[in-house]
Amino acid sequence: MIVLTNDSRLEVSGANTSLPLKEFDPCSENGYLPTTTELYEALGTGGGVSLYTFGALNFLLQAAFYFVLVKKFWGNLENERLKPALWITSIYMIISLFNLFSLIMPPASDFLWLAYKVYVGTAMGYFVDLTLDMYGGETAMINDVGEDTFLSYRKPPCCCCFCLPKKSPLTKNKIRLMRASVYQIPYTDSMCLILLVSLQLSGYVGSAGISFYNPHSYISVLLSVSFIFGIWGLFMFFNITQKYNLLSGYRYNRKSTLMKLTIIIINFQAMIIDTCNRFGGISCMAGKLSTSGVAYLIKVICILVESFLLGCMSFYVYYTHGINAVINAV
Repeated sequence: MIVLTNDSRLEVSGANTSLPLKEFDPCSENGYLPTTTELYEALGTGGGVSLYTFGALNFLLQAAFYFVLVKKFWGNLENERLKPALWITSIYMIISLFNLFSLIMPPASDFLWLAYKVYVGTAMGYFVDLTLDMYGGETAMINDVGEDTFLSYRKPPCCCCFCLPKKSPLTKNKIRLMRASVYQIPYTDSMCLILLVSLQLSGYVGSAGISFYNPHSYISVLLSVSFIFGIWGLFMFFNITQKYNLLSGYRYNRKSTLMKLTIIIINFQAMIIDTCNRFGGISCMAGKLSTSGVAYLIKVICILVESFLLGCMSFYVYYTHGINAVINAV
């Protein structure tokens, strides 16, 4: 008869020997993410309480900012601009909410952030809609830029994409290509999210390690290509508007800079941290967190700070200048 004693040893009846149970070491499992209890114990009482408290307070602050903006927009914006404005200004509340969920449920963090990308991809599409509405439509944008003005479409992050024209005038087809590149993000990300969950439930996807035989690798590549293509389209609108100093009356430069910072900092930061983790650039916390757990902790802390700062900046810009404001200064 085998009995588990209080000191974590296996005793076998009728024998004079006992076998110790092997303790689990997170450092030996590279892809292991901690449970809520394990994360709390790794941080200690002070660190755990502080992190969860700041996460909750940040969400409440961003939610308060958002509802103040909703009240401001509701009676002052036309229907064509109300929906995009509500989506765009909700990003920081959603970031803080998903970050809080990630703190509460660490093993679900990959799923949560992929769902967040679907949301942000939709908000990016609405930002494009709002931009074109400020211009007055595609034809008005072409007239403002100039029908004979030649533009380079090989802009970051697609500088080396030779299928894009180096010098070509702005046309409706090119504007629609830029719009389509942004609009595809939520659809592609949703498809990848459903596919990834289905493969995990079926047991075909285990760890997120890089391998030719791991479907996760191909899904990650597809997500990266979709994201880069979408960023190119959005940044083309930003670059054209800023280069020719258009839409200055709407404080467009400040609004587009906020969107650009949000996308670059939060999304590319996660890619950099994940890359460092996969290639041994992050060390584990012995007996507490694996390297993936440490990478996860770095991301949630960074996002907590960044969502607070960017959310405060966004509230100031949109509350002070609104959407319809026509001011001469940029």
